[in-house]
Amino acid sequence: MRSLLPGDAALTASRAARPRRALSCAAAALTLFAPAAASAYDSLAAPCVDDPFYCERGAVAFERSEAIPLELDFETGWVPPGSPLQLNLRAAVYANTKVSLSGALEASWPEALALTAPGDQDGGTFSCDYGLDVSAQGRISLSVLGQDFDWTGEIPYVPQLDFQVHASAPFDAWGWEPGIALASSTEPQRLASVALGDLIGGSIPGIEGRFELDVAMDVAARYVTHRVAIETLDQATVSGGDITSERSASSTEYLGGPSVELNVRPEGSVRYEGTLHLIPAFSVSLLGREWSIPIVDLPLAFPLTEREWRFESERVHVPLPDLALDTQEIDFGAVEVGQANVEIVQLSNAGEALLDVAVTTDDPESFELAHTALEVDPETAVDFAIRFAPKASGAFAATVLVESNDPSDPVQEITVRGIGVAAPDDGPDSGEPTDQDGGCACRAAGSAPRGGAGGGAWAAAGLSLAALAGGLRRRRRAT
Repeated sequence: MRSLLPGDAALTASRAARPRRALSCAAAALTLFAPAAASAYDSLAAPCVDDPFYCERGAVAFERSEAIPLELDFETGWVPPGSPLQLNLRAAVYANTKVSLSGALEASWPEALALTAPGDQDGGTFSCDYGLDVSAQGRISLSVLGQDFDWTGEIPYVPQLDFQVHASAPFDAWGWEPGIALASSTEPQRLASVALGDLIGGSIPGIEGRFELDVAMDVAARYVTHRVAIETLDQATVSGGDITSERSASSTEYLGGPSVELNVRPEGSVRYEGTLHLIPAFSVSLLGREWSIPIVDLPLAFPLTEREWRFESERVHVPLPDLALDTQEIDFGAVEVGQANVEIVQLSNAGEALLDVAVTTDDPESFELAHTALEVDPETAVDFAIRFAPKASGAFAATVLVESNDPSDPVQEITVRGIGVAAPDDGPDSGEPTDQDGGCACRAAGSAPRGGAGGGAWAAAGLSLAALAGGLRRRRRAT
């Protein structure tokens, strides 16, 4: 990258008179800071497509899975009441639930820093897998030919299938109220079929029988995001509060610097409802007689179960532009009418994002600007030239406004002043002075060679301005 540096000896002398702002081409291209050690962030924000100078967007993604028992862990009691054959069924329902979300944190300015958290279209997935754990006890109380037969015990069984109910749905993140609902129902399925002869034969010789269990399930689940929490690194909620379905924007205090980092975390809940249908069959035969219980549907409603759903935070690093000027005041001194003097201002981008700069003056006739629109790369310093070319005698003063996309200091000012002095009358011995080495005539600030071309052209000062490569870019602004 090259600086905006004049190539004439007059400017060289002027800069020698002001070493405070003196910069060589190499110095203007310096990197202001050595690369910092990588932060432990999860997402690096990049310029927004529709407003790259005033908005940064960092993608975030969240996923949480949990295998939890629902609050359905109970037994039916002995059914049917008063029957010679009875069953006591116990059941527990488990849900393996997964929620995925994706979206972004957007930080924008000049109202620094405004925050939004747009969710991605189809950026959410909600899925549940339900499983079942069932156990059974049997009771037999029979009287045959004046003899009583009784047995009570566990009915072990080998499940005929792995009973699972799966439901899944995509949605637009974040899934605000009323949330995303899943529902699924199954047809009755044979879960177990157990022969009872060997199980009970030791207690009641000659008995035969069978235990069968069909199961069906109606399940419903709902996920809702209640808020998207945005916190500073010390875990304090940002000044604008959380993002919610009612409040789509937030904000955080910004006091300057090359970047900010914020933690983002959705919080919600999962709610389960449903009905488990147990359909048992229990039959025995003994001494030529048969007994059975009627096939009956035992519907067991899930108690309403709701679980908090809190995701792990994602840290978003937001690069920002940060403008610094090396001076707020320039005194050009006395300059002969028709001549010019040039001063250099160092313009530094101490931030991590591209700096967009517009420079204007309220007296463009007397104080001319090398460029009015600049872009400066992150962590880069460049030189910017201001030329004082008085058209008449007298004192001149103006304000140079340096406006940029710096969130904390979008407008900075440089006060410029100078005095125009009339050229002395040419005498018979007057002539252009030369330096002792035979070089070109040069004057520092406050003096100028006579007989210059005058006018607003930069060539009147012998000035050759080079566009910067890399760090500084001239660009055309929309009018």
